[in-house]
Amino acid sequence: MNQESQVSENRQESRKHHYVPRFLLKPWSVDGELKGYWWNSQRRRLECKRKGPKAFCFEIDLLQLKEHQNGRDVLEHEFFGSIDMKGAIAREHLLEKGPEFLDNDRRCDFARLLLSLEYRQPTYVQRLRNEQSFLANAIDRDSKLREAMNADGITLPPSAYAKEIGIDLEDKAIFTIQYLVDSARAGDRLINFDWRVIHLRPGDGTLVLSDRPLVRLLGLNHPKASWFLPLSPRTLFFAAKRPSDYERVSPQKLAKELNYSSAGQSLKYVFCEDNSHTRWLRKHLSAR
Repeated sequence: MNQESQVSENRQESRKHHYVPRFLLKPWSVDGELKGYWWNSQRRRLECKRKGPKAFCFEIDLLQLKEHQNGRDVLEHEFFGSIDMKGAIAREHLLEKGPEFLDNDRRCDFARLLLSLEYRQPTYVQRLRNEQSFLANAIDRDSKLREAMNADGITLPPSAYAKEIGIDLEDKAIFTIQYLVDSARAGDRLINFDWRVIHLRPGDGTLVLSDRPLVRLLGLNHPKASWFLPLSPRTLFFAAKRPSDYERVSPQKLAKELNYSSAGQSLKYVFCEDNSHTRWLRKHLSAR
């Protein structure tokens, strides 16, 4: 019995791979329905898709592998499944008690969630898939590897031999997403940022969420690096090396600027709790 059939006997492989976890989308839903605004370039108008969180932010077979003993959806089902489960718990702690009450484990869980939001984006995953040609060229140009293979009587190019013995270079490239998310170097820097949670008041407006929800200002090494993630229409998380840069900015202005950034980097959809954002969304989404 092959690996694929073994997995199918136990469970159905998932093919809808979500690059934004549903628990992050749900706070923007009203009566179980999200309003996803997008710009229809053909009709030149702002349109709204109304569906449940399951209907957004996924791609069929986004992280699917050619073969794996735990199922071809192992990255979606196990790796990101675990990250999302632990990240959701850390998010609840952030909302209920604030970042100062997070223990080290919960802080690590939320940092991994933040990193995952960028690396599982469809555009980034496609870049990883394209790396297979780079890997093939790299090993084919390795003279020492070629000499060792020739000494063993193997005349095929290394990339062709890898394929012959069942090593898929595209799968190898996709699997590097685990190392990117779990990078100790990146994770340690992010964990040591100053973490804050801001609760907006009634007069501050509300936050939108895009299908690329993490807003990053500058790289982790930059002295002014800052990462933002809306947790609900009225709650904002941010991690910064110098949080004092934002202490003089009113919550209203911060929410406004973050909304503009969210819309500007969206892949397609921007989610709003109500219709109060449609005027500026029309302007910003059409300008892209």
